[in-house]
Amino acid sequence: MLGKDDIAQARFECALARNPDFMSAATWLGDLHYRAGRLSEAIAIYEAALKRSPEAWEVRRQLDNWRKEHELQSRFREVRSEHFTALFESAGDEPLARDVVSRLEVAYRRIGDALGVHPSRPITVLLYTRSQFNDITSLAGWSVAAYDGRIRVPLSGTPAQPEELDRVLSHEFVHAVVAKVGGRAVPAWINEGLATVFEPGGLEAEAATPVGTTGPGLSKLPSNFVSLPKRDAELAYASAARAVRHLIDQRGVATVVALLEDLKRGTPFPESFERRIGMRYEEFAEVVARQ
Repeated sequence: MLGKDDIAQARFECALARNPDFMSAATWLGDLHYRAGRLSEAIAIYEAALKRSPEAWEVRRQLDNWRKEHELQSRFREVRSEHFTALFESAGDEPLARDVVSRLEVAYRRIGDALGVHPSRPITVLLYTRSQFNDITSLAGWSVAAYDGRIRVPLSGTPAQPEELDRVLSHEFVHAVVAKVGGRAVPAWINEGLATVFEPGGLEAEAATPVGTTGPGLSKLPSNFVSLPKRDAELAYASAARAVRHLIDQRGVATVVALLEDLKRGTPFPESFERRIGMRYEEFAEVVARQ
């Protein structure tokens, strides 16, 4: 959860070497490989786990999904840029894939310079049809992209408008940066708020809460926005963006990045927030609610 994947992998492997029946270590290790883009390794771990525990139905269900994804991905082609690899199925989508990595390189420089963070490892981008995206991610129908260690976008054969494509790609790239800096323990409102704020023009924009409505307070925001109905999700993203803009206005981008770095080191969020921001999180939530 802290993003220390190399240490976690070594410990999971050690646990399995000592006790091959330790199902939790097997599921965590498989998930770690999957999030790192090592789909074949993740499948191998789950296959071995199922041989020892054939009744582990959740592992079997996940394994079936991964095998389906692996079969699809085995047909994909790729194009590379300095920091991104785009995978796509149809030869006719190669111009689109090249456009995607080109736009991501622009986002890499713009957002990386603003945050002071430039991921060194190449980031994989998977370009799907809409039906493939829905099948692989099982996300809400309103979702236009996803990040889970790889950027996933339903674009194949249907290029988006340039401005919308830049917005989506920038948003997902920020999630990749947050994962690198803060691990997986970053609160959803900071993660989604940063991603929204660093969309093109987002730092200068006002939070886009629909007229006549009020977004939920920070304490009421869920840990996963994609599980929300579309209307609730729009309000949640607007509330998160408003809160992050306030943080940046009051303390600067570098302080927010330092907060993320604290979380990766294992510092509890309330402790880090108070030390970096200069007020308790509950007080900050009340300030934002009054805006």
